[in-house]
This record gives sequence, structure tokens and C-alpha cells, in this order.
Amino acid sequence: MKFPLLVCFAATLSFAQWGGGGGGKSLNDYKNMTVSGRQIHVYAPSNLKDNSPLLISCHGMDQDPNYQQSNTHWEAVADTAGFVVVYPRGGTGMSTWDIQGDKDTKWMTEIIAQMQKDYKIDTKRVYLSGFSMGGMFTYHSMSKIADKIAAFAPTSGTNVFGASKAQRPVPIIHPHGTNDDVLNYSQVEGFIKNYRDQFHCPSQAEEQKNYPNAENSGATMYTWGPCDEGVYIKHLKLPGRGHSPSKADVSDIWNFVKEWTVDGKIGAAPKIEVPTDRDSVFNGSFSDSLELAGWTLNKNSGDASLKFTDGKAEIAVTKKGSKASDIQVVQNGFHFEKGQGYKLTFDASASATRTLEVNIGKNSGSKSYLDSAVTFDLGSDKKNFEVKFVMRESTDKNGRVAFNAGLATGSVFIDNVVLTKIDSSEVGGTISIANGRLLQSAERTFSVYDAKGSFVCKLQTRMCDVQMKLNSMRLEKGLYVVKDGSYNRVFTVK
Repeated sequence: MKFPLLVCFAATLSFAQWGGGGGGKSLNDYKNMTVSGRQIHVYAPSNLKDNSPLLISCHGMDQDPNYQQSNTHWEAVADTAGFVVVYPRGGTGMSTWDIQGDKDTKWMTEIIAQMQKDYKIDTKRVYLSGFSMGGMFTYHSMSKIADKIAAFAPTSGTNVFGASKAQRPVPIIHPHGTNDDVLNYSQVEGFIKNYRDQFHCPSQAEEQKNYPNAENSGATMYTWGPCDEGVYIKHLKLPGRGHSPSKADVSDIWNFVKEWTVDGKIGAAPKIEVPTDRDSVFNGSFSDSLELAGWTLNKNSGDASLKFTDGKAEIAVTKKGSKASDIQVVQNGFHFEKGQGYKLTFDASASATRTLEVNIGKNSGSKSYLDSAVTFDLGSDKKNFEVKFVMRESTDKNGRVAFNAGLATGSVFIDNVVLTKIDSSEVGGTISIANGRLLQSAERTFSVYDAKGSFVCKLQTRMCDVQMKLNSMRLEKGLYVVKDGSYNRVFTVK
């Protein structure tokens, strides 16, 4: 079985385009040396400048640097673009890579340090790429040394141990052949989606059909982004390509990865720091300069994207979840003081009639500072909504406001989100709302129905105590509908 190689590298900013036959160079033109007792092969162009990038390319299982170099010829791009290339040798039996632990990722950091010492590379522009098991190692490295690698280029290398949790949102480009008989192409989409979800990428990709590739005609380049921290994920689909590394892909890889440093995209605006432990909303007006800064899209199930549209936040839901909070836009970092009253106001509308749920609570877990999440009815006309509540729990210095939109497809538009302190006497209970479905802390009389719609009983209690009351009534196990005017909610009795 062939496991093509991994490429770890740091690169220059110049444009590179190459589809030739390797320039007549072989691994004999590389410097053979050891780092921490293990073999690497290094190529540095004769005109290399200080602070040039580094690219490390790692071979596949039961392969070696010679096989990787003879199929990719990174030195041909390096001569044009001006960067150092390293082909390292796998060190675990059958020349494999450690794709679960940190033995080889630690070795990569030692290689980077040695290249900085020998060639004065720019340690912020180091790029990692690999084929097959080398590609698996590239993905694994996202969870271990993302602070050392600026961008990642796994080729035909979906990790057999599953997607790792990346240390940060990272730029990724993944070429893969549709005829791969080792790591089947059918698993690529689902595997890459793990990282798209981690980085909160748009659900829909930009597609470039008939993308030029020297080896495979009819290729398609898929691009998702911008994702968190402005990164992009790319996938190059190669019809007819089997399981092998190819020099036909190296220019596309280079022209993508060269745009990044570990600090972000080269030339991009500096990262916006959102203050914490604050008692106001950050960027609630979604200004042109800040756009969506401070707001995060979370997807537990279903699918959606968060867009900056005409000075508003647009939650575009393409696949609904099983509950409202399955798709939510959140902001954390709020300071909620025990005993203090608060008022949250916002403008909202929708592409079609639907509901929007709002919840305020702890940033971690499901603890709500409202008796229950508040549901608002939206239409195409913009309306102003408000929620007032008193903080009854212990002071929280990292509270959260969440807009939950998972129960219907279509778009929700949100603007002018404002949180202000008010006197607790203005609330009238624990919570009151305007233009929404009222959920008061005072006792109310509810009607209870079973799953068949048959009336069961009347229930007088506070909203927050309904579940407890139902559990104490010795009802048969099952679902029960609790109603009070416009309020309608399903509870489970176990």
C-alpha cells in the first residue's frame, strides 16, 4: 500500500506556477542531514534570502523522501518563489508517521528550529503538506502545532482516526483524486466538513469547474470562506486521479499557502480584540468597519451561515435543526451582576414568517438566566423587540446572549442589539418581554394535554416549575403539551 508524503514548508510571497518535469533534479541535489538523530533532505535555492519561508513535505506509509521528491519536485517551485524545502523520513516501522501522539509533531518543531538556525527562515511562514499517511499527519498536526504552521496542505490523506480538534482556525487546501482506491474519495466531503464546522465556514462553497490541472482535466476547486479568523478551506477534486502524489498540484498548493503566516492572512487587517467582562454589547450595530466582529455562529445540527448583509447580521439557515438552539448566533463576555436588572433590545426581521428564540445565560452549559428562552414571531417587516430580566444567580463575568434560529430555513436579519442596566423594579418579576411570547415568573394557570390532544388537567405554577410539577403528578410516561394563551410547549414525563 502506498501512503504518499507530507509536505511541511515555509514559503515566499512571490507567485509560482510550474507544471514541468522536475527540472532534472533528484534527491541527490538535496543536502542530506540529521535533526535529533533522524534523516531529512533539504533544498535551498542558491539565491535564497534571509526570512524566506519553509515547506516540509512528508511521504506516505512504507515510502521514503526519494519517492516523495521524485513525484512532487518541490525544488522547481522553490527556485522560482525562493523558499526552503524539507523532505523528512518517517521514523516508526514501515516508515510511518505518528498520527495520534506528539512524537513526530515535536520533531517537526525541531526541524523548523534547525532550518531557522541554518537558513534564517521566517518561522511565521512554515507550511506543512503531505500525501496519504503524510496527509493524515498534516491534519493531525493541526491539533498539535498549529502555532508553528501557517497553512496546511494534506493530499489524499483523510485521517483514519477521524478529524482532530484544531488548535485554531487554519487555512487548508486538500487535493484528492476520485479514483483513489486507498483512501476513497467518498469520505472526503464528510471529513472536510468537520473542519468547516469547527471554523464556522459558510455552508455553500464557491465552485470553479474545469479548473486547470496538468494531470487531470475536468477538475473542480471548492472554496469555503471566509471562516473564523478569516481563513479559507479549499478542496481540489481531481477526476480519474488514483492514490499518488503529483507535481501537477504543487503550484496550486503553493499559491494558496504562501498567502498566510501564523498570525493570519498576509496584508489582512489586524485581528479585532473583543473586550471581556463588559456590561454592554460589542458591535451590536454591525458597523461597516467591524461587520460581524464579536459574533459567532454555532451549529449543533442543521446547517447555516452568518453573513454581513446591508449593515445587518444575516443568519441564513439552509437546513433546520431539531430545536431552535441547534443554530445560534452568540456573543459572550458579558458581566451580569447578581440583583441587577437588564434590558436587551434588538431589531429583527425574516425572509418569511417564522420564529426567533432568544436566551441569556452562562457561556458554558445550558444554564439560562431567564425562566426559559423567549420566542419572538418575525415577519418581513423590521420590528423592535425587548427582554427585561433580573440576574438572580451569582455574578457571572462571562455571560452570553444567544439568538437561536434552528427551527426553520430561510434568513433572519438582526441589527441594533443593545444591553442596558435598569432598575430591577422595572422588570416586575424575573423576566418580562415586549413583542414576544410572555414568560413571567409569577404563577400562571396552564392547560395540560396528552400526546393525542386529550385534556389532562389544569396546572397552576410558575413557568420555571412546570417540569417539576409534571414529574410529581404520577402521570403516565410520555409527551405532554402545556398551553397558556399563545404559549405552547412540549414536556417529557419519564
